[in-house]
Amino acid sequence: MLPDKLEFWVDMNLPSCLADWINIELKVSAKSFIELGYQTTSDLEIFRNAANNPNVIVITTKDYDFVDIKNRQPGKPRILYLNIGNVSNKTLRRIFDLYFLDAFKILSETNQLLVEIKNEL
Repeated sequence: MLPDKLEFWVDMNLPSCLADWINIELKVSAKSFIELGYQTTSDLEIFRNAANNPNVIVITTKDYDFVDIKNRQPGKPRILYLNIGNVSNKTLRRIFDLYFLDAFKILSETNQLLVEIKNEL
């Protein structure tokens, strides 16, 4: 069964404006952890909240802790893991320009629960 509606949640370790960019430029629903009120919420609690959300949540993060949680708790939510190290916002935007649509396609058209983007620049 494929998802009805994907919603991207952008982790605190990424610029919150990334959620705005995803919304505006890519026309995909996205919210920052700040917008969601998760500034001090544990990763496990965020993961559980995402799992219980009626939408199919994709936690977008550079934090391997979410991948680790996902490995221990299969099923919802999905993870878009950005294995890109420390990069400038300009480089992050370029990475998204190059790879996000492919990642989105995988997440929206398959049952794959974890997609990794590596910095190939």
